[in-house]
Amino acid sequence: MKLFTAILFAIIFVLPNPLLPQQDITEYFNHHPEIYFSFNISSKDEVNILTHIISIDNVTGNTVFAYANEEEFIEFLKLGYKYAVLTRPSLLVTPSMSSGIEDFMLSWDSYPTYEMYVSMMTQFAANYPAICQLIDAGNTVQGRKILFVKISDNINIREPEPQFMFSSTMHGDETTGYILMLRLIDSLLTSYGSVPRITNLINNAEIWINPNANPDGTYRTGNHTVSGATRSNANNVDLNRNFPDPVAGPHPDGKPWQPETIAMMNLAQTNNFILSSNFHGGAEVVNYPWDTWAQLHADNNWFIYISRRYADTVHANSSPPYMRGFNNGITNGYAWYRITGGRQDYYTYFARGRETTIEISNTKLLPASQLPAHWNYNKKSFLDYIENTLYGIRGIVTDTSGNPLKAMISVSGHDFNQSEIFSDSITGFYNRMIMAGTYTLTFSAPDHFPQTVQNVSVANLSSTELNILLVPDPIPVELISFTAVDAKGIVELNWQTAAELNNYGFEIHKRARSKQNPISSRQDSEGFWDVIGFVKGKGTSTEISGYTFVDEYVSAGKNYYRLKQIDFDGSYKIYNMIEVEVLPVSFSLEQNYPNPFNPTTTITFYLPYETEVNLTVYDVLGNEISQLLGEVMNAGKHNIQFSSEGLASGIYFYRLFAGGNNFVRKMLVVK
Repeated sequence: MKLFTAILFAIIFVLPNPLLPQQDITEYFNHHPEIYFSFNISSKDEVNILTHIISIDNVTGNTVFAYANEEEFIEFLKLGYKYAVLTRPSLLVTPSMSSGIEDFMLSWDSYPTYEMYVSMMTQFAANYPAICQLIDAGNTVQGRKILFVKISDNINIREPEPQFMFSSTMHGDETTGYILMLRLIDSLLTSYGSVPRITNLINNAEIWINPNANPDGTYRTGNHTVSGATRSNANNVDLNRNFPDPVAGPHPDGKPWQPETIAMMNLAQTNNFILSSNFHGGAEVVNYPWDTWAQLHADNNWFIYISRRYADTVHANSSPPYMRGFNNGITNGYAWYRITGGRQDYYTYFARGRETTIEISNTKLLPASQLPAHWNYNKKSFLDYIENTLYGIRGIVTDTSGNPLKAMISVSGHDFNQSEIFSDSITGFYNRMIMAGTYTLTFSAPDHFPQTVQNVSVANLSSTELNILLVPDPIPVELISFTAVDAKGIVELNWQTAAELNNYGFEIHKRARSKQNPISSRQDSEGFWDVIGFVKGKGTSTEISGYTFVDEYVSAGKNYYRLKQIDFDGSYKIYNMIEVEVLPVSFSLEQNYPNPFNPTTTITFYLPYETEVNLTVYDVLGNEISQLLGEVMNAGKHNIQFSSEGLASGIYFYRLFAGGNNFVRKMLVVK
């Protein structure tokens, strides 16, 4: 085996563009989490099919460069393409790793360890508590942190001002943006109060920066080095193919949403980022929507304008050939090559923001000595890009009592494909970034009369203030109660109305995780929902009316429901969601996830009633390794973390004894 491995490595890393024998594929993936390869196509239309099978990295002429995990690569082989295996980009460079934070920040010409990165982000917030806050957005597959810093002059208050986001390195081996974002954070914080341009930005916008969206990929071989970084996350999933897609649906890659994807989706639902960008590597270009289809965005001219502004500023601060390819540094995503499941389209289509993808260096894992030069190329463009949030038609939407409203703002004869924006639900603030011109805007919110304003003019690089007050519309249906009850494995929903006017009926929505096949699915600011039923209304009535619906397809744990009341004319109102905790109907022990794993995994079990629980881990010889639980626990779903620290690779067993029931499952530690 050792001799074969040595020969395989010689084939892959010495011979130019080798063809990997099909019989060696399994052996290859025993040593590599993903494969990087190239092949030729006869027509660019082929990309539309291939993008659903493999992770396309670049298309140059008729040559495609791509990544794949083992499952994806096997599917690709069925298509019969001739291919060449390439050395993974993160193995072409021996990265210079920093010895400490002070040395790192002195010259910015090295890469931090993971622990150093977390310490830096923590110190930013600790050193500048008045304008900087550390945001823990969640954990990765392997338990690393998805970290943001939020920078604002009133750091603890959601102000009526634009929310902006920079994020980098969702492909873990594309690391230039990772370091440049850390340096941007430092530059913003240290310049506040002394550099007028930066002070103005921090005073008038809420700036979120996430230097590394995929630390599991960047630190794939360990927290001490970025050598061997992977494009994918620890589950070998390309995160930039894992988001809901306007064309390809909720799961365009056929994989569950990854923890890193869910973290970004949650941020989109709880914030109102009007503009964002994510930084990649492997090319030098500003890529603007759409990626998933050929039709252009309603604000295509504006996207070209801000992309051109970014690239032109880069050109003024760099020498050719940096960012001079494509259309002199910018490109429409689909015109380059199609992808589905990208974050750019998700944030632009579903979250109603505006996002670009900025490819910041031809070299993915850039030699650390070149990082300062790339900072000088891009630092002024970073500020240009953030400043776009200060321009456009902007203001605050309130009701007649002065309360902020979440309203849709649409531009007549202009908006389509969900290009309308929404005001912030907490502050009522909106900013419709748009090319110079004169427009007619309509503001609409549930239970309020819409308002249309004509002849609203705005110039480029300037703002026009337009505050809006919406008058309440009489509510056609007055809902006086809505409850959900766990009824031994089913959920019974009950609601009452005090009066009804032209009420066609109620759609029952359930937060998407139901076992049954839903009537339909949809997404809004509260996430994805399944339509699981319909109950006919009373039409017009002045009496109290009661309704009931039973959901027989429930999962243990929290289940979420809401009602959509629909009038005969198609108008509707969605009521706030409610939750119900469903207790398990029997004892059960789930397979740990992830499995195989390193360093941590989650063990899940269900208890139908309170009882004493023993959870123990054994090796293959039956020796007890660790007793994880030995206590009385409440009924419900329980998640227990288990670490492989100190354990050798191999098979282990975990045993649950509860309520007289005994369950055993096996798990695999891989190091």
